[in-house]
Amino acid sequence: MKLPFASFLTIMLTITLLYLLTITTHAKTNSKLFSQICNKTKHPQVCLIILNDDPRTRKASTVHDLGLGSLDIAISLAKSSADVFNNDSLKMKNGAQKQNCVNCRDMYKKVADQLSGAKSMIRRNDFATTRKILDAASKVPNSCRKELGEPPAKVKRANETLNIIFGIASVILKELTRNKNS
Repeated sequence: MKLPFASFLTIMLTITLLYLLTITTHAKTNSKLFSQICNKTKHPQVCLIILNDDPRTRKASTVHDLGLGSLDIAISLAKSSADVFNNDSLKMKNGAQKQNCVNCRDMYKKVADQLSGAKSMIRRNDFATTRKILDAASKVPNSCRKELGEPPAKVKRANETLNIIFGIASVILKELTRNKNS
């Protein structure tokens, strides 16, 4: 005697296996794509952690999707860095140090705005212009590091993190440009 429940179990088992196969295949694709990109960065391990952990990049299956996701991360970090600089500038007593912090805050706000515009350029496959914007933005963390000398820990960490993200986005944009030209 065949149980009606048995056919239901067979269907559910088949669906579950197909789902697991899809997840595994997608994970392998991501892993290969992320390794391909991250191996070209200055901080491959940090890159892998960021791309795998952040929801804006975790599910990317193409370099194009990864480019959009990495710019989203850079925009968010530029905005949060501007907030960090703003908060720290309010606490500073030294007028010159305070002004340098305000200058960095303003530069990061400008970077966030420019990168927001660059996202639409990626959607239009205008990678050359996007790279120019990113290259200019990439100079901001170093400028702030030089301007501030030995900044507070939060400011230093925000600056370093954004520098790493810019490096990741730069590698992705170079890859997109190379793929477009080949």
